[in-house]
Amino acid sequence: MEDGIPDLAPGEDGTAFRPDRLSRLADLEDWHFWFLGRRALVVALVRELIPRPAKVLDIGCGNGAMLAALVADGYETVGVDALASGLHRARRRLPGARLARASAGRLPFADGAFDAAVVLDVLEHADDRAVLAQAMRVLRPGGMLIASVPAGSWLWSYRDVDAGHLRRYSPTSVRALLRASGFEIVSMRGYQALLLPVLAVTRWLGRNGPRLRDLEERPSPRLNRVLAAVTRAELALGRLVPPFGSSLVVAARKR
Repeated sequence: MEDGIPDLAPGEDGTAFRPDRLSRLADLEDWHFWFLGRRALVVALVRELIPRPAKVLDIGCGNGAMLAALVADGYETVGVDALASGLHRARRRLPGARLARASAGRLPFADGAFDAAVVLDVLEHADDRAVLAQAMRVLRPGGMLIASVPAGSWLWSYRDVDAGHLRRYSPTSVRALLRASGFEIVSMRGYQALLLPVLAVTRWLGRNGPRLRDLEERPSPRLNRVLAAVTRAELALGRLVPPFGSSLVVAARKR
């Protein structure tokens, strides 16, 4: 139990996400261009749409990188994840963090307990309707949800299988899912739109063996700097970026 919030019963995580994958992400989140860019995009959306000091729930907080960014930006945060290994890393990153081990589909919080929630690359691992129903329940009326999901079913590859994805999304399917769950969409942005051709080629070439697969996950320092610069250029375009890319980032309000 963390900070008086009940633990998850063994075997109740309800997702297809593996502890070894979370451990690999822990070694990437602080330097890899993809994670740095997505975190910057989410923080910018939070700043724009959620006044400080709001109480924000990070559903599927993993190793705590997003929690740390939100705390640094002046928000009151609570993190929840099904994997104890990630929560231990989050605790080392943020010694005073409020954390709970729980399934995203069975949140141990009261109705209307939070002003906002972030759900980053979680929905594709679980029963997305159940996760959104729980997010809806714990948000106050008018509360804000920010979610990210992998986009484009045509991009489905060995990397989705390795990551434990159950699906990829289109703008149409995301809109339908959120509206059916009771949310009003405020904005939807693509992520990695400028690098999408490179990603598509990499995924195609990666079918030939692990060497090229590893290049995407572990680019050289020089290549990582170049890709980070392209990502920053995309982020600078702001709302000019259409809902097109390898990921979608959506902000929605509880009706």
